[in-house]
Amino acid sequence: MLTTTLYETVTMQVGWAEIPIGILRVQGADAQKWLHKIVTADVEHLETRQGAYSALLDAKGHFVAAFPLLRDDEIFGAFVDLSAREILFNTFRRYILREKVTLTDVTDGWTRFVLLGEQAAMKIQQLLEMRAPEKLYDWAWGHLGEIAARVFRSAHARVPSFDVMIPNAGADGLRAKLQNIPVIPNELLETLRIEAGLPRWGVDFDATTLALEIPDVMQIRVDQGCYVGQEVVARIVHRGHVNRNLRGLRIENDFLPERGETIQFQDADVGNITSAAHSPMLGNIALGYVRREVEIGAQVKIGSHNARVVELPFSLT
Repeated sequence: MLTTTLYETVTMQVGWAEIPIGILRVQGADAQKWLHKIVTADVEHLETRQGAYSALLDAKGHFVAAFPLLRDDEIFGAFVDLSAREILFNTFRRYILREKVTLTDVTDGWTRFVLLGEQAAMKIQQLLEMRAPEKLYDWAWGHLGEIAARVFRSAHARVPSFDVMIPNAGADGLRAKLQNIPVIPNELLETLRIEAGLPRWGVDFDATTLALEIPDVMQIRVDQGCYVGQEVVARIVHRGHVNRNLRGLRIENDFLPERGETIQFQDADVGNITSAAHSPMLGNIALGYVRREVEIGAQVKIGSHNARVVELPFSLT
């Protein structure tokens, strides 16, 4: 179980982790227009050094992949979970017809470091001689000696977090600079993610999930443009509803449910757990899909244990 000391040190000061990620580069004279036609984000209005958490959907409104998408003039970077890297690459490639677009998988040339905590921006300024971006998914260049690193404001926790993408040649140098800062263990990364109500690809959502079943953590256009799956999204918003939503659960006592455990309401099965963690701040908490008729504040059962359905992100009060 996490210690309160480590939790407070990381959140109130700074910690770091090295987390692999897939990186696809989309570039060319038509890249912006082409991406705007197929992904959920408003790519048309992205300026250079801006980004958005976007998704690629299938024709029925289910996820193919979800990823931060960053713009650098005619070059766009999609930063995607490694498990979705291949399908995103292949799907992107299938959609390129006569457009002036080049698609390249550049994953193997880069290393990702995540810094988070209230002092993370200050630490990045010290390490990389730059001012850390303030707006979510905005990015800027920093430098470790002669090596340039791309830094963007990311979403890993309630506290500020930043992804530092550095060429492999600079990874050892950055590790050395970080040696006096606490390394964030996976258990703490998961706790901070769940506290913030941030769904994780392959854990809380996947290719079976409808885009509108998860909270508003990514940019999904409803009425603008005509990207893949947009018609389904618009129809759900204007004429119908989804049958379930990803919710938070505050769990009583010391019980920590396993992924997949059933959630019951009034003796009926109404959902399932997707991830759970012990939070030194909140106690035992979980994310899970709950049928829409179960209202926020409802008392539910997970096995023989009581829990309360809450909105995401979790309230700290």
